[in-house]
Amino acid sequence: MEDRHKECLLKNRVFMCSEISLSTGLFANLTESGVITDEHLQKLQNIIRNDTTKAAVLYFLTELLPKRGSKAFNLFLEALCESQQEHIADHLKQCLSDVCPEDAGTFKSLRSELQSYYKRRLASIRPMPWLQDIYLNLTDVFVERQLKLKTNHKGDERIVTMKNLFTPQETEEIPRRLLIEGNPGIGKSTICQTLAHEWGKQSCGRHCGTLCVHSFDLVLSFHAGDFIDVESVAHAVQKHLLPSDYSITPSELQGVIKAKNVLIIVDAFDEANAGNRTLDRLIEGDILRHKTLLITSRFNFLENKQRHFESRFTVEGYDEEERLEHVKRYAEHKNIASAPFESMLKDKSILDLCSNPLNLTLLCLLREEDTQLRITRTALYTSIHRIIKQKAAKRLKLIEAEVEESLLRPLYQFAFEAHQKNETVVREKDSKKVQNFQRICEVGYLTNEVIISRLQKEVRFQFTHKTFVEFLTAKHIAEMDREERMNWMQHLRYADYSIWIGGLAIEDFKVEQNEPILGFLFGLLEEESAELTQMASLVINETRFSYEHHPLSLVSPCGASHQLLRLIAELNVVPPELAEVICKRRPPLINIHRHCSVSCRRGMLKLCNLRFQPPIRMNVYLIDSHDEEEMMSFVQKLIESKSIDCSKKIWIKPRNDTELWNDVRGLRIGQADSFQQVSIYCFNIEGIPCEEFSFGNHLSELELFRFKPWHSFLLEAALHKPLTSLQFIRCYKLDDRCISLIHQLLRNQRNLQRVQLTSWQHFGCFLADFAQMENLQSLEITLNDSTDEELRSLEAILKRNKLSELTIHSWYFSYSRSLYSVLNDSFNSMSSLRELRLRYVNIIHLPNLRHLDLINFSLLSPSELNDDGIAVLSDALRSWRNLQQLSIDFDPFSSVAEQLSIDFDFRFSVAECSLRKLFEAIAGCHRLQILRFDSLEMADSVVPSVCRMIESLKQLRKFTSVGNKSLTEEGFKQLEPIIKRNGLNIHME
Repeated sequence: MEDRHKECLLKNRVFMCSEISLSTGLFANLTESGVITDEHLQKLQNIIRNDTTKAAVLYFLTELLPKRGSKAFNLFLEALCESQQEHIADHLKQCLSDVCPEDAGTFKSLRSELQSYYKRRLASIRPMPWLQDIYLNLTDVFVERQLKLKTNHKGDERIVTMKNLFTPQETEEIPRRLLIEGNPGIGKSTICQTLAHEWGKQSCGRHCGTLCVHSFDLVLSFHAGDFIDVESVAHAVQKHLLPSDYSITPSELQGVIKAKNVLIIVDAFDEANAGNRTLDRLIEGDILRHKTLLITSRFNFLENKQRHFESRFTVEGYDEEERLEHVKRYAEHKNIASAPFESMLKDKSILDLCSNPLNLTLLCLLREEDTQLRITRTALYTSIHRIIKQKAAKRLKLIEAEVEESLLRPLYQFAFEAHQKNETVVREKDSKKVQNFQRICEVGYLTNEVIISRLQKEVRFQFTHKTFVEFLTAKHIAEMDREERMNWMQHLRYADYSIWIGGLAIEDFKVEQNEPILGFLFGLLEEESAELTQMASLVINETRFSYEHHPLSLVSPCGASHQLLRLIAELNVVPPELAEVICKRRPPLINIHRHCSVSCRRGMLKLCNLRFQPPIRMNVYLIDSHDEEEMMSFVQKLIESKSIDCSKKIWIKPRNDTELWNDVRGLRIGQADSFQQVSIYCFNIEGIPCEEFSFGNHLSELELFRFKPWHSFLLEAALHKPLTSLQFIRCYKLDDRCISLIHQLLRNQRNLQRVQLTSWQHFGCFLADFAQMENLQSLEITLNDSTDEELRSLEAILKRNKLSELTIHSWYFSYSRSLYSVLNDSFNSMSSLRELRLRYVNIIHLPNLRHLDLINFSLLSPSELNDDGIAVLSDALRSWRNLQQLSIDFDPFSSVAEQLSIDFDFRFSVAECSLRKLFEAIAGCHRLQILRFDSLEMADSVVPSVCRMIESLKQLRKFTSVGNKSLTEEGFKQLEPIIKRNGLNIHME
């Protein structure tokens, strides 16, 4: 086969993997013409059967077709046409006509130059770039990483290996925009370096077996900062990847990039995201839309651009096997025994540090010089800093105090200023503003090597890692006087916000973005008890640490209220003065969720050492935890602590009946000294535990999610327990045995205070049992087409005036006139009711809502919401002066659409004058803390009313408005300064 034909196949591998059909007709034509034999056909069919169709296409194009003689290419084109795939043949013919010898020569020269560059410059890792003699061979020490691919909007994930990074994941389409997110030092840059270095080796030796980095004609590897002040990708290539004497124009480069299958790798978006217009256009597909782009970033910096990425991955810390492989590779590379490093991994106090590749490498380097272990991030970086200072003093012939005073303190200031601008690269013009800058560079924190970048005319300096910028910044802040430091802290934001408006200025912020520096600052000031206590008090106030937080759920975040926990994790010991403040300002309840970080859990264990009287109550959400074994160990430590009251609730999701039995026994669920409330996600439980299943005798709450009839053994185990709460959430259709057991539970448990029965089915048959419960305070139930007898029971429950919380679900438009009548008449006598949630209701039939005294009201997926309904709601709101939470849907299908991931996009039309009256009524609810709208059409003309409403709500701390499609850029500009109020947690979409 001619070289130009091979080049054409090589260039179009990705296109054909996506487009070609290995049909029976194609195989028949190829066999008939002699391009493939029966043996070849069998081989291709085996690949399809055991792997994927795309793997078979790749094998055919790279291994088989090029070796089948000079006529094979043209016969292949004819076979495509005969099998109704003319468009592919036409595409290949056009490709041949587009490639002239001169263009081909330019491409080959460029590819050769880049491959040579990557092989040479990216072959080693320098974890301490200021010590050039310490370097690690990339191939020797790199540990193959597994990535977690996010598969839906709920955050579900599955494991993907690096070699499958570029293969189609959720669809048949080859992903063009890929995002890898992870924590500092987790290995994102090393992944980028490895990909570029591997491509530089020209071939994978066919061991990948799928679309890999070698499938690309060109790989262009950048740091995000390389795109600042450049007009295009071609200009960035010319400026940062090619030598100054390489003869190629930007237009020639642009032509090659457009013509070829190109992978663009951009590392560290978080380090150069501000004002980076070319990179923004690249992500958004405004330029080079059909080229593959891989971006890496820390978490929370690309929330507003998530929709542009077809594949979103997270890279997490090392597991036990990866930690061991890392230290063994390190020891082998250094030609030393691995035993000291392996023993280091057994120390649980530094387990979280060892899970971070950068930190583990630094620990290994330190272990060679000093056997003392560092158990916090601050301690680790302080030790590294000490070594740098010692070596600098020796090299520069200064005493350490002189290095600190004349060189390091100016560097701290410089790092602080760089961090304020979110930069890690220093330009020569900025360096001239700093006295004695060249000597400062000799200390070692700054290097004149820009990551994956060739120096041109402008000299630039690079901080060795963003984490070091943060450490040095914290050193500067730690040396400020108390007033200046507190002023800096007071100007930080302590509430999340996210604004997603299609085509407009989109922003987002999460409090975790401030924590790398705050964590170092807490660690550095551990010995300064008064300063530390003052800082912690500010965090307690601003993050509402002392408040009781909302119940846990699947989407509960490890948010702002946990910031104090994450910060005290940097302390070796909580000083007595700070301990006293925490004990006084303790929250009544702490929620530990599956998303809680290692730092959060470490901080929680610090609280276990304090003396709380009474102990802090704890809820723990174990479902889908990233490391179940470690999480279980953490929970058991909480149970054993005398400062923690684990009699509260735990959520579990056993994979089978055996795991259920182990969880209940291991966590001592229902026993006096452990969790007495449990939520069980039942969906995966198919069998019945072999051994007798039982809860402890102190079980007070049983919540069953996705309950099925064969889970009746759970009801039997709870029959004689002192339940105060029984909940069935989204359960499947119950059989007669389950219904009988529920009746027994309801009749035997006279102390029940809370009952929930929700599903698509009708649960009116249990209302008579509820009517006999004198202590019932909270009822949530699904009612569809209730009988007269059932409605009489409901009326008796409501008019008894014992309920403080009521939620009624009724399937679409199933509210009967009789049900409306019972509810509306009962509202007059329900003075105890404080929380009301109504789903699929037409509020116009409930004018007596105004007689209630609510603190929480939710109108969920109303069946109708017109101007008259808004008038009824506005009238009620004017009387609810104690209201703290309000949620209103303007779409009858919003909740079911969320559950089923369906976009119905049906919303009610409400006159602007009615909306203004609604906003005016809400503005009068001065105690309102949480306000949520779904599918509210907020036209620009009503924005001033919204602004006045938010301004009047001084206690508002969370505002959510999703599904708004009417707001324009002009309207948003009016709203922006109001919703960005510091302390207000915002989510707009």
